[in-house]
Amino acid sequence: MAVDLQESRKKINAIDGQIARLFEERMQVSTDVARYKMETGKPIFDPDREKQVISRIKERFPYRDEEFHAALEVLFQTIMDLGKEHQKREMARIGEPKVAYFGLPGAFTHEAMEQFFGVHADADHYLSCQEVFEAVEEGKVRYGVVPIENSTTGIIQDAYDCLSRFSLYIVREGVVPITQNLLGIPGASLEEIREVYSHAQGFAQSERFFSQHPDWNLITFFNTAKGAEHVAGAKDRSKACVASLKAAEIYGLEVLAKGIQDNDRNITRFIVVSKLMETGPEADKISLYLKVSHQPGTLYHALEAFSRYHLNLLKIESRPIKNQIWEYGFFIDLAGNVEEERVQEALREIRPLCLEWKLLGNYIGQAGK
Repeated sequence: MAVDLQESRKKINAIDGQIARLFEERMQVSTDVARYKMETGKPIFDPDREKQVISRIKERFPYRDEEFHAALEVLFQTIMDLGKEHQKREMARIGEPKVAYFGLPGAFTHEAMEQFFGVHADADHYLSCQEVFEAVEEGKVRYGVVPIENSTTGIIQDAYDCLSRFSLYIVREGVVPITQNLLGIPGASLEEIREVYSHAQGFAQSERFFSQHPDWNLITFFNTAKGAEHVAGAKDRSKACVASLKAAEIYGLEVLAKGIQDNDRNITRFIVVSKLMETGPEADKISLYLKVSHQPGTLYHALEAFSRYHLNLLKIESRPIKNQIWEYGFFIDLAGNVEEERVQEALREIRPLCLEWKLLGNYIGQAGK
C-alpha cells in the first residue's frame, strides 16, 4: 500500500508544532535556572548534569540501536547548548544594565530613564532616536529609552520610524507628566527676553503662552535640554529656553515662568527598547507593525481577526513608508498576552495577509493607567 505523502507531512507538521512548543517551555524554565544560578553563584556549565541528562534520555529507548542513541545525544546536546546561551543572556540582562537615552541630562527622557532604571543608572545620552536604536542594536548598551507619544501633540515620528526599521523590541513603557517652563540666566526678566530656544514639541505644547509674546523670536532646537545648555553658555539676559525644572537645576538657570504648557494634563509616553524580547504572564499590551498590500480591503481583513477573537485594539497609527509613495505601515497596540490562545490564533491568521509583519513587544502597559 502506497504511503500518503500529504498525510505524512500533516503528521510531521503537528509533531513539529509540539516540539517547538515544548522547546519554548524549556527555554522559559531555563530563564528560572539562570536566575537561581545568579543568586547562588553556580556556574552555567555543569558537565556532570549534562551527562546525566543524555544518559537518562538514552535509557528511555533501550530497544533502539546506537545510531538512534547517537542522534538523541546530538539533539539534546544542541538543546542544552542553546539553553546555556539563553542563560548567559538572561544573567547579563539581570545584572546592572547599560542604558542609552535620547537627549541630554535634564531632558524629559533623562527623567524617564531614571524612572525606569534609577538615578544611579549607567547611562549614555544620544542626540537622536536613531542613535539610541543603533547603540542598542550594536550592543553598546542593553536598553534604549525614547519618547514615543505626547498627549497634547501626538506621536514622536522618529521613534515610530525607528521601530519599523530596527530589529528591537519594546520591553517597557512609562509615562512622565511634562511641565514646560521658561528658563533664563539668573537675574533675567520676562521684559528682557527676545529669543527663546526649544524643541518643536515644547513650543507646540505652550502655544497659548507664546501667543502673549508675539515679539519673541522662537528658535527650534532638537532637544529642550540642549536649548538649556545653549542659553546657560550664552549668558545673555535676552535669551531663554523652554525646558524642565531638572534642566534648570543642572544648567544653573532661573525659572522665569513655571508651567507654561497649554494642557495641565500634558503627559509623554516613553518606551524602553532591547535586542531581546522580554515578556511574562503579567504583560498585558502587545505592539505590532504591519504592512499590507495597497489594495481595497487588505487592512480590513488583517484587522478583522482581532474582532473575531474579541481582542481590544488600543491604538492604530499609520506612517509613510520611505521611498514608497502613498504606501503606509501600520502600528497597532492591543490588549493581551502572547501566551493567550486567542492572541496566538489571531496573529497566526493575520500574518499571511501582510507583506511585512513584526511583533514589536509584549509588555506591561502603563499609558492610561
